Amino acid sequence: MEVTIEHIGTLPVVAVAGRLDTSTAPVFDAQMAPLLAEPRTRILLDLHGLTYISSAGLRSILQLVKHTAAHQGRVGLFGASSAIMEVVEISGFPALLDIYADRAAALSSQAG
Repeated sequence: MEVTIEHIGTLPVVAVAGRLDTSTAPVFDAQMAPLLAEPRTRILLDLHGLTYISSAGLRSILQLVKHTAAHQGRVGLFGASSAIMEVVEISGFPALLDIYADRAAALSSQAG
């Protein structure tokens, strides 16, 4: 798994590539810790490189959702493959996340 964090202004865009599963979720959580050390109302997840997500990976994303919700915000995601989106949908996450067709749509939603 590879995680890259890009800041667009104050908005973190977190790109995740590879597998987010039982063995990689703790690494992901550790990489997210500095982001969660500050109040965040928005975090965008770029999942175009994500090839697999397990329940452990979903728990890691849920941690981001809870953090932003505590600050009256939401997590957005874009770029997920149909297989990843199927897992997200079966898990009921669309009610918790803002899902965008692509990066441009996700970023334009942040304006204003």
